[in-house]
Amino acid sequence: MARLRVVGVRHHSPACARLVRAVIAEERPAAVLIEGPSDMTPRLAELALPHQLPVAIYSYCLPAHDGDPDAVAGSGVVAQAGWSPFCAYSPEWVALHDGAAIGARVAFIDLPGWHPAFATMANRYGDRDHQVGAALRDAAHRHGFDSTDALWDHLFEQPGDDATLGARLGAYFAALRGEQVASEADRAREDFMADGIAWALAEADAGGGGAVVVVCGGFHQAALERLVAGRPPPPAPPRVEPPPPALARTGSYLVPFSFFRLDSFTGYASGMPSPAFYQALWDDPAGAPETMAMAAVTRLRGRGQRVSTADAIAAVELSHGLARLRGHAAPTRCDVLDGLAAALIKDALRTPVPWSARTVLARGTDPYLVEIVAAFSGDRAGALAPGTPQPPLVADLAAELAAVGLAFTQTPTPIRIDIFAPDAAARRRVLYRLRWLGVPGVQRVQRADLRRGRTQPVEVWQLVEDDRTAGAIIECAVWGATLAAAALARVYRHLQELTGVAELAAAMEDALHAGYGAVVDQLRERAADAIAREPLFAAAGAALARLAALHVADPARGLAGLLGQVLDRALWLLEGLTGPTAALDAAVVDGVVAIRAALEFELPDHALVAERVDAALHRRVEAADAPPAVRGAALGALWSRADADGAVAVAARADALVPALPLAALGDFLGGVIALARHEFATSPILGAVDARLRDAGDGEFLIALPQLRRAFAQFTPQERRGIARALVGDRDAGTVLAATAEPAAVAAGVAFEAALVAVAARVGAVGVAP
Repeated sequence: MARLRVVGVRHHSPACARLVRAVIAEERPAAVLIEGPSDMTPRLAELALPHQLPVAIYSYCLPAHDGDPDAVAGSGVVAQAGWSPFCAYSPEWVALHDGAAIGARVAFIDLPGWHPAFATMANRYGDRDHQVGAALRDAAHRHGFDSTDALWDHLFEQPGDDATLGARLGAYFAALRGEQVASEADRAREDFMADGIAWALAEADAGGGGAVVVVCGGFHQAALERLVAGRPPPPAPPRVEPPPPALARTGSYLVPFSFFRLDSFTGYASGMPSPAFYQALWDDPAGAPETMAMAAVTRLRGRGQRVSTADAIAAVELSHGLARLRGHAAPTRCDVLDGLAAALIKDALRTPVPWSARTVLARGTDPYLVEIVAAFSGDRAGALAPGTPQPPLVADLAAELAAVGLAFTQTPTPIRIDIFAPDAAARRRVLYRLRWLGVPGVQRVQRADLRRGRTQPVEVWQLVEDDRTAGAIIECAVWGATLAAAALARVYRHLQELTGVAELAAAMEDALHAGYGAVVDQLRERAADAIAREPLFAAAGAALARLAALHVADPARGLAGLLGQVLDRALWLLEGLTGPTAALDAAVVDGVVAIRAALEFELPDHALVAERVDAALHRRVEAADAPPAVRGAALGALWSRADADGAVAVAARADALVPALPLAALGDFLGGVIALARHEFATSPILGAVDARLRDAGDGEFLIALPQLRRAFAQFTPQERRGIARALVGDRDAGTVLAATAEPAAVAAGVAFEAALVAVAARVGAVGVAP
């Protein structure tokens, strides 16, 4: 009679991988059943290829009519994607290969990754259940451990008696499951797996008996044992049919993975953190602590940090000392990390050490700790073996790139495209389609500039291949079988999420360059509706600049009417901005920048449009109730666009406004001016008026205005600041002014303290005290 042995594991645990190997060697089962996507069972030969680990099974489900929101809603299909990652020390990977090696029937028995049970689960082999159990957290804290990870290492990732490991893990997982109520998704998965186990037991019985070994997450172990007891076998191996092709696209493919993506410190829901440490523990249990301590030291030295040999030795010795103090037969991950931190970090830490909790690295983490954690994460990247089946998109993309003479490179290499060259349209289509798909390493470094008098028709791109690129391209197959189809599907999905006119205008521009002119035509009416409802001037201004560039790129597209609507709305919103004490809003200033940028294109009825804009800007400059930054930005826009005579008049108006504004508003006003007319401001006599205004101010008034003034002048480059200093104090003193190293806030506090001290001295009649 067939016998069942369920081995509960923690995913990506070397100890559990050792247990699986020992059980398979001991039982020599007729069947090895593994928690994994059952739709991959007929394709297990793909997993047997000589891949470079880590790799993952990527599964996806996408509504067939993703570009049609009504069809998507009617299909009942939810878009989802997820991974089942494997590394050398994954118990599931060991079960696959050791089971096949002894001739057992090997099968995945869990629901496919595209099943709705995985709709909220990005990683099938994640560690959510291990992390959320309150009883385990309490047990960890009660025994002096910061986290359940440290407790796990203390209990299991130690050299010891493997004969009792299974029983100890069983008790641990029983405690893990005992307090938790299984979700509906977990119950569906366990019911499906139980059917697969029952069928395998019946098959083993029919074949003369033998063992059936099941390798599953420890959370499911007791439930599966209970469900299988007395369960009648199904007539055939359980199988879930995917949704009909008319409703959804589903699939599963192998993709390369990386230790970076496995590591919980990067935010991915991994099974265990620090994959490089556990890989070392799997490869060489006795030597892993020293190996990883030296890996951290080597990484720090490679970053230019001075780590002496004595410090490195101290780190190793501290790790072993902590292990003995904590009752460990060998240093655990936390022992080694604590030893490194204690030996190498000389200053007080502002945040807890990252390994004291399962989380991403906190802002402000000590740079040494960042590098130590990165060393324990490792930089290993997987690669698929030649001949691994891949979706059609991979070959199509390679052909598209070759056809236009493009290729990914290992280092950043500029790709310069003259947009007026005969082959530019084809090359840009490929690049913009890759950009729509979000393939890592695809970056537009520089836009072409078609503004009047500044035509620079060269785009600069980079195609840099890294450890994410190959996997990401395979994952993009969820969108379509060809680059053109996949990118278009991604465009339509993106458009479902857009409502603002600025985002729509940006999407229209990128869609046009990707070769999807029909999308631009479809969006014209939608953009017109959006601009009529747009409440934010900044968004309207940004849309105006985008649409102006789009109109110049393709005048035949018929965007002149939409361009006029956007201009009307932007100017109306600009004139509605009020608040004489309102602080500088960078987005609003950017809106004025965008309006000016739009005028630098050759627009329909350009002279009339420019006249309307200039009139609105003049009104904003003179509006006493307008925010100071808006008045300044409007003046700067006029100044930067004016001819020689006009520039003199604008400068004179600025010179008159400086002494008339409240000092508290001067910094924001200047911030707006400098944002749009930096060169004109820095080289004009207005600097003298600003200097005189500040010299006449009282100390208290000056201190109130100081933060806004600092923000305004921070827009200048160091070289420009030197020029301003020379203009105000001369060559001799400019160096002294700029060489000051004290923080402005400290200077302000010192000035305030001195003023208070002088006031006290005056009250008590002290002599010789100068105000």
